[in-house]
Amino acid sequence: MSPMPDPSPMPDPPLSDPRALVLHVDIDAFFASVEQLRNPGLRGRPVAVGSGVIASCSYEARALGLHNGMPLARAERICPRLAIVRGHAAIYRSYAAHVFDRCGAWSPVVESHLDDAYCDLTGTSRLYPDPTEVGRRLRGTVHRDLGLRVTVGLGRNRMFARLIGARAKPDGLRHLTADEEEALLLPLPVGDLPGIGRKRAEVLERLNLTTVGALRELSRRALVSLFGLDGATIHERARGEDHRAIAPREIPRTIRRSTSFEEDVDDPRRIDGMLEYLTQRAGRHLRQRGLEAGGVHVSIGYADRRRDGRSRRLPAPTALDPELVSTAVSLRRSLTDRRVALRSVGVTLDRITRASLAIQPGLFGEEEPAAGDREAREELLDRSPPVDRERWTRLLGSLDAIRDRHGHAAVLSGGALRWLASDRPDRLQKDRHGLVLRCSSLTR
Repeated sequence: MSPMPDPSPMPDPPLSDPRALVLHVDIDAFFASVEQLRNPGLRGRPVAVGSGVIASCSYEARALGLHNGMPLARAERICPRLAIVRGHAAIYRSYAAHVFDRCGAWSPVVESHLDDAYCDLTGTSRLYPDPTEVGRRLRGTVHRDLGLRVTVGLGRNRMFARLIGARAKPDGLRHLTADEEEALLLPLPVGDLPGIGRKRAEVLERLNLTTVGALRELSRRALVSLFGLDGATIHERARGEDHRAIAPREIPRTIRRSTSFEEDVDDPRRIDGMLEYLTQRAGRHLRQRGLEAGGVHVSIGYADRRRDGRSRRLPAPTALDPELVSTAVSLRRSLTDRRVALRSVGVTLDRITRASLAIQPGLFGEEEPAAGDREAREELLDRSPPVDRERWTRLLGSLDAIRDRHGHAAVLSGGALRWLASDRPDRLQKDRHGLVLRCSSLTR
């Protein structure tokens, strides 16, 4: 990869009041594009990256109806000539870091995610009087240096920058001006508005509110009654306001690991084994970044497409596997009240903070729940005995060092080892990087 060039400043324009401006850059078909770069034989062909389900697919595959999250078995029926690649997470992270480094040459503040980033260009009008020229130069630099295509959207806040960029994909550039905002926002489906997911969109559609223009008919009070405090944010977004600041995210809000099974699973031991494996991966990520989680959320997806989830706040923030795994498995067991097989399972760690330097036990210990508080007493019974945190910290530090060198599956324990190794020996394979776990997993 060639060194990153410094962008030459553009001519100074007359003094003007700086306006808020956000540039959103999105790497097109990221994983699949990287694989096509690494293997010229894949260029121009439909490519899918994943195992069990599609994590990323090329635009040649999308043109045939394939999409992220589709089971690979179905994708191969639709497109028999589909090229399937397992994926190389470390390589993707390296490419993403190079893309975001080039964003930093244009913006003083860059907030990066997995395959996209927000760049704050507010106050840079003297350096860059034509924002679209910034986007053109950035796209050209990324393609020339890395071989990747990116789409750029520009707007007065991060919501508009992302929305207009989505309409320029792939390999496009659009700048949304103030007088164009209403024309974009009013006919927008409610499900496309940031802050409204699938479930909230279904609630609004049942009220015959299918567009943002129709959503504006609801008052702030009505939206708060429907969605709690998030309703006030949705009320603002429907009017084009997005006050989220652009900032480097040193501490993530959540860490999520999830998977879609290759076939529907109804064996609790297999489900708990996969959940234990996913939780161990999430815990390792916490420790790598010097963080701790104060809450655990487990979500499951049934074969009939219904979803469910449950959360629990931990007594104290932790990054230790025994505490995280026991909580996750307890939550999963409290969810299985339907006699339907599972299609997916996931764990999310939240309430994330920096790891404390010392272990501080509670002054008076945990309060015994009241006799009538059945839920609290069941939660107490589900908890594992207290762990020796100092001992586990040393042990996990040694295990993480092995995993960093040989891959996470080099050391497995408990239910994860019983299912992933003995039940399906083919899931553990050797390659030039060492021992690698082969299983379907879509993670965020």
